Amino acid sequence: QTLLAGIGHLKGHDIWVPQKDVGLLDWSITTKFGLLDAIPVGYSEIGPILGEIDVVWVASGRNFIDALFEVEHSTPVYSGLLRFNDVLLTNPKVSRFTIVSNDTRRALFSRQLFRPTFRKSGLSELASFLEYANVVDWHARLLKGELPVRT
Repeated sequence: QTLLAGIGHLKGHDIWVPQKDVGLLDWSITTKFGLLDAIPVGYSEIGPILGEIDVVWVASGRNFIDALFEVEHSTPVYSGLLRFNDVLLTNPKVSRFTIVSNDTRRALFSRQLFRPTFRKSGLSELASFLEYANVVDWHARLLKGELPVRT
């Protein structure tokens, strides 16, 4: 969760994480930065759902959600996909949804994502899977300057 927030910050996004998780962020693995105090204005209809999403990237200085990330280590992948689906159905402007987990859960992600409900809503075309090692590598490459920092 900390690295995903750090990546978003390095790429120029404002970052929101649930208040219950703020104290659990590990600032020893990334440079500390400020977090948004609230979910962006204009998303009140899905505020309770967004309040359960692990990391939200918001367009810097704007009230537009760029990406949502759910870290599914021990919780069901399906629950993260359901939250994403609720967001998509309520606010179709949000279009980047990522489940983050260990590679052993990739097949489960694929099976769950192609359930009829997610195909019908279009989430199956928008959601992706990111393995923990790729998050670590992405963060390291941004810090080393191997990737563009700001988007």
